[in-house]
Amino acid sequence: MASLHGMLASYQAGRLTPAHLLHATLLIRLLEAVTSVAATAEGVRSQLTASSSTETDINRPVAAAPPPDAAAPSPVAVAPPPDAAAPPPVATAPPPVDWSHVNGLLQPIESCLKLLLGKWMQTPDVEEAEVQLGVGCMNFIATYYAAFKSQSHFRAVDCLEHIESLCNRLLVPFSSSAAMQKTLGRLAQYTAFRESSCTSHAVPSLPSLHCSRGRTLCPVIKTGTPFLLLTAYTRLVHSFCCLHRGLDERLLTGILNHAAVTSYVQTISKSVHQASAWGWFARHETHCLYDMVKLSACTPSSDARLYHQVALRLLMCMLTGDEFFVYDLLSTTVFSPAALRLSQLETDAISSDVADLRLSDGAAKLSGAALFDLEVPSSRLLRLAADSLPSIRATYMTAAAQLALLAEKSRVLTKSGAPHTVSGFMLRRPLQPVLPNDWPLSPLVDLYHKSLSAEQRGFFVEEVTPAAVHVVSVCLRWLYVLLECWPQLLLFVSPATVYSRLACALLAGPDLFLDATVALHFKAVVWRLCCSATLDFTESIPGIASFPDLYLQVIEQFKAVSFGDALFCCFVLIPLQQQHAVQLRKMLWAEHSEALRSLSVPLNKLPVSVSRFLEPPERDVELLTLYFRALIGRFVRSQSSPLTYLIAVHHVSRFLFGEGETEVMSEAEGRAGVTREAEGRAEVTKEAEGLAEVKRRHETDVAWKILNQLSQLKDKVRQS
Repeated sequence: MASLHGMLASYQAGRLTPAHLLHATLLIRLLEAVTSVAATAEGVRSQLTASSSTETDINRPVAAAPPPDAAAPSPVAVAPPPDAAAPPPVATAPPPVDWSHVNGLLQPIESCLKLLLGKWMQTPDVEEAEVQLGVGCMNFIATYYAAFKSQSHFRAVDCLEHIESLCNRLLVPFSSSAAMQKTLGRLAQYTAFRESSCTSHAVPSLPSLHCSRGRTLCPVIKTGTPFLLLTAYTRLVHSFCCLHRGLDERLLTGILNHAAVTSYVQTISKSVHQASAWGWFARHETHCLYDMVKLSACTPSSDARLYHQVALRLLMCMLTGDEFFVYDLLSTTVFSPAALRLSQLETDAISSDVADLRLSDGAAKLSGAALFDLEVPSSRLLRLAADSLPSIRATYMTAAAQLALLAEKSRVLTKSGAPHTVSGFMLRRPLQPVLPNDWPLSPLVDLYHKSLSAEQRGFFVEEVTPAAVHVVSVCLRWLYVLLECWPQLLLFVSPATVYSRLACALLAGPDLFLDATVALHFKAVVWRLCCSATLDFTESIPGIASFPDLYLQVIEQFKAVSFGDALFCCFVLIPLQQQHAVQLRKMLWAEHSEALRSLSVPLNKLPVSVSRFLEPPERDVELLTLYFRALIGRFVRSQSSPLTYLIAVHHVSRFLFGEGETEVMSEAEGRAGVTREAEGRAEVTKEAEGLAEVKRRHETDVAWKILNQLSQLKDKVRQS
């Protein structure tokens, strides 16, 4: 205590050198750790005392004689079952410090912070040593008040009055000072969410923990970075807001509503660069953004939806050791109705639905095998999602149960905690993200693995449980909300990955798609996925060694349980587009041609344009032979399977007659497009009749001879 007062007097007199300031900063950081230990020491001692007394009572021998006819005790001790849970580890004894040792540290450190901030408001350009000292003071005060509220002699009224006075006299003026404005203006320059061209002096033979990539230094730790000061400042304000809900709004709006901060946060929500690529040193920025997100919930004037997008972005950037931040965002912010603002999204969706209204001529709507209507406006889906947000949150928090076990250790490492309560500080997977980018789809993968494990043990899933239906419906509902409120999700989770995870939902049970809630949201997600992005099944998909093997399982599941369901048909047809690998088309037309009869979805109800199945023309002779064989064998018909029939006739005709003699097919394709726009069944029937005429031309032996001759001719051309 005396050294702190002496340091304060020396600083006022201007006798402290940068070396003295650095020494003072280290001292304050040490006192912050001591404060965290002192705050929990009393509770740990009580726990140890209770544990010790309980153990003594259990081990005390009972002086009761056995009855005369009792059997002699067995000399062999009975071991506990191998699967019995081990007793929880007992916390180690804390150092001999308590709150009385740190109770008087607040006043001199607050005085030091007042001197520093007062100097910065007069002179924006300060030495780096003074900035570090101010950051140490802010972190100590934040830790002190976070621990002080749990002490027995805490007086709420006096504490809140002191916090309010400190904010009004010190923090509010500082938030609008030139020094803070200059700090906020440098955020976009030093962010780790964009590429930088600054060179570093890293030695290739020494590991740098991703401090640099090549000769590019992590911008967060460059000289002049604003995150050193801003991270500590936002943490201090956040700790005050947790205690006092009625602080001056200028304390929050001075930062959150600043033009530079708004522009910076918008850049973060749209950036495709991963801050986690910079490794450990980008944590300073992600921790600062975490506190900004938490502060945005304390003021109604902030852009809640924008900061909600930042929260979603942070979940993909937090590295191992930040489990506390991830778990806290999941439990408080990500599923918050106030942050999502689904009412505004619902209003926008209603306007879009009204704009898309067209007169109907009585055409049948898309319906599933259970004969319920799948044509539901997006406004209704958003309303259902808004009503089920508590259920969505409960499902994902249950899935994050393992994360909750790691959150306490993470809190000790990053926040105010007692280090003696942690058995070790080694990270399980250093420099790895806490959550995968496709975490919204993780429950579907877990459900698929459970069903697969049950089948491997010989227990075949004959009927899906209500719990599984609930998990799938909740997951699809939440995925639809994310695609509506944050379309940038597909920039971090590839559409092929989303398709694969949806396939896991269909493979997890035989009749999941028959549930109305699952089918409605499944259809909405698939249609949104096809309209928003282009799928590429050749890319690497996390957790899947071979996409063709997964697609083969989907086809087999379709044959076994689909009953010709229109939604299942659309899902199977998506990889059959011409832009995808020919191997996927051969799986259906060669290995499972009997499933072609069940693909009866109308042309005007497809999630993608018909032209994607027709262009470019097919050049694989083996697949063309399969098309022709399906036409001859009547595996595909214009009435029962219009799309596969159109695909076969179109590509065989193109192959036989070439590009210059396709007037009949061009006219047929034009009528197919008109049919899609008019949504009429009568036009589809006319199209089928026109295509049937083309088909009859090739149902002779002459057509087979022409096909074989052209195939041989093409082979000779390729060889030459």
